[in-house]
Amino acid sequence: MRSAAVFLALLLCLQWTWAQGESGEGTGTDAETEGGNRQEEVHFEIQGVGAAHDQSSSQTNISPDIWAELKELRDMAIEQKVELRNSKSKIEKLEQENAATQARLTASESKNAVLESRVNTSENLVAQLRRENMVLETRMSSSENEVAELKRQNADLLARVTASENKITVLETRMSSSENEVAELKRQNADLLARVTASENKITVLETRMSSSENEVAELKRENADLLARVTASENKITDLLARVTTCENKITVLETRMSSSENEVAELKRENADLLARVTASENKITVLETRMSSSENEVAELKRENADRPKVAFSAGLTNAGPVGPFDTEITLKFSKVFTNIGQAYSPTTGIFTAPVRGVYYFRFTVLGICPSAWIGAYLYHNEKKMTRNYDYNDEHGHVSVSNALILQLEKGDVVYMALPSGHGIFDDSNNYNIFSGFLLFAL
Repeated sequence: MRSAAVFLALLLCLQWTWAQGESGEGTGTDAETEGGNRQEEVHFEIQGVGAAHDQSSSQTNISPDIWAELKELRDMAIEQKVELRNSKSKIEKLEQENAATQARLTASESKNAVLESRVNTSENLVAQLRRENMVLETRMSSSENEVAELKRQNADLLARVTASENKITVLETRMSSSENEVAELKRQNADLLARVTASENKITVLETRMSSSENEVAELKRENADLLARVTASENKITDLLARVTTCENKITVLETRMSSSENEVAELKRENADLLARVTASENKITVLETRMSSSENEVAELKRENADRPKVAFSAGLTNAGPVGPFDTEITLKFSKVFTNIGQAYSPTTGIFTAPVRGVYYFRFTVLGICPSAWIGAYLYHNEKKMTRNYDYNDEHGHVSVSNALILQLEKGDVVYMALPSGHGIFDDSNNYNIFSGFLLFAL
């Protein structure tokens, strides 16, 4: 009976320790300190129970084993709760690191949005960082699910221990009843002894009463036999409880294995976060370098734009005519390219066919002429002021198309003229296909 009382007290201390561990998870450092003091009080209480257990250990053989196993179960449960709190602290720290990393990644994405057209390489790197962060979040969710599973298993274990405590309470009630019955039997035996002593003096007179006493003794024997059966049933229940405690220990071993796996995953997450942080830092450094280079390039482009804005813009291109054959003539004539395609700066006159240089500079000119008349000469001159700069010609000795082309770069003074001329005796041909083209533009001013 004393061993059962010791067992019940130890289970109550274990339940109290679990309740204190659950309440200590949300109260911070002060609650942890108070929880440590309370654990010391529980330890003292268990030591007091252990003293009582030592006094009663001589009465039963199963109490020392139950005491040792339950003490180990208490220690393992306390260590499990401490490990769970440490795991939660690690997970909260990881969430904070992920939040900081996410903030820095958001800043990096904002910069990349501004530089999207100029730093495609940085965008690819940020996309890779996003995929890695998604993998990291997936693994963190898996770890949180495993922690939730541990909590559910601990809650189930607590429920089963509570059920065991309820059964032990019933057992204690029945044991108390048995003790009362035994005490009653002892009192009855004392009375019986007194009556037997009196009966020895009055044995002849009290034979009838002796028979009644014998019947009462037989009833006591039957009651003692019933009490022995009930005590045996109680011992069987304690054996079953010991088996259930062993099952709980096995489950705690599985929980420790899963906790070790969770800690390994947490360590891997830390390494991945460190690598992610390094890569984000490298990306930010690259973006800073690119921003510097881009600023320099933008300054150069702005300078070039200012220079181009100050530089005169001169360019023209024109076709000859849609009338068909031109020439041959008896004298040389100036070719008037009347179909103007482009005339920036209005330096070319389609009325006279003459280009007049608006500024001193270096100019580029190109022309093409075509003839289709068989057995005829085709050609053209290019003049700079009154100076013939080039003569290009060919003879069409077959029924086909013959063309000549040339290009020059000339340094002109402001007011200098350039134009094309058709030599005497030469003919060319043009229509809407624009076979004959005269073009030019300013390369740079001097």
